[in-house]
Amino acid sequence: MQIPPMYNSVVTSPLYDCLRNPDHLPPSVINLDWSNDDVTVDPEVQIKYNLYTMHRQMIKQSKSPTEFFGNPYRAGDDITTLNGAGEIEQTPHNNVHSWTGTVVDPSNLINMGAFYSAARDPIFYAHHANVDRMWTIWLNQLKGNNFTDPDWLNAYFIFYNEEAKPVRVRIQDCLDTTKLGYTYEDVPILWLDASTRPQPRAKAKTLPSAPDPAQVFPTTLDKPINVIVQRPKKSGSGSSEEILVIEGIEYDKGNYVKFNVYINEDDVNASHPDNTEYLGSFSNLPHGHRMSYKTNKRFRISEVLEELGARDYDRVLVTLVPKSVNPVKINGVKIVFDS
Repeated sequence: MQIPPMYNSVVTSPLYDCLRNPDHLPPSVINLDWSNDDVTVDPEVQIKYNLYTMHRQMIKQSKSPTEFFGNPYRAGDDITTLNGAGEIEQTPHNNVHSWTGTVVDPSNLINMGAFYSAARDPIFYAHHANVDRMWTIWLNQLKGNNFTDPDWLNAYFIFYNEEAKPVRVRIQDCLDTTKLGYTYEDVPILWLDASTRPQPRAKAKTLPSAPDPAQVFPTTLDKPINVIVQRPKKSGSGSSEEILVIEGIEYDKGNYVKFNVYINEDDVNASHPDNTEYLGSFSNLPHGHRMSYKTNKRFRISEVLEELGARDYDRVLVTLVPKSVNPVKINGVKIVFDS
């Protein structure tokens, strides 16, 4: 789980990029849930955390194509109010970018660390090929379903072929890698094992006192915030899958932004990626321009509450912890049934 030697062994190689974070070069082990303020841990511990992170993101939180990829964006949609990126886009995708790129200051990441410059680093292409591989694993080993939306299937891009002539390639023509002439190497996928499923740090906790979300939000997330959130009451035959929604996340797309989310955790400093109480994070890879943006973040919590011994709780404790210095505003926190 390091930057492969071929990308870093020879400075004259076309695969080398001098604008990678020098603190993260080999033998450093990648942190798939990296934040600017993270403290380096023992390599074996970091590998364990990475496996738990992948299990959580790929299995527990990505139950549908939109949860993996993100919600639809169609021509005419207001790009400043899109309803959420996918789980894999944020973690591990965004975090691998941020971990690899050079940090000039907490709000200025270069090459892999920024959207506008990432493709200047040759490792960008290996990173994105691996994200494509995750999609193949999700479809095959995890029995996921592909999108059927014709707007997605018929979307196309213009590329140049081997004769330097422009060709139109539709997404529906790229769904089967065997038709494109390649498959992914069959290697052990350690995070598929049940032993990498996050475990509760403690079960059936007595919740500390905390305000209702309406008493706190909207507010700027510049320090950890605890709120007690009421769970909805099920009625009829609808879905019973509960979703925690962080509403109206407002930030500047030009900034690096990240915050972590915990549930029924009374000591966030003791909770790590191998703990059920840690739901995951919201992260934004900075773009090369300034633009105000507003979105939501969703977490599946039904299984989580079951594992925490909180199935019969009427309310749960939700904690938001900022992991970046750039401003981010939160407009609300609620729990809804999946629709």
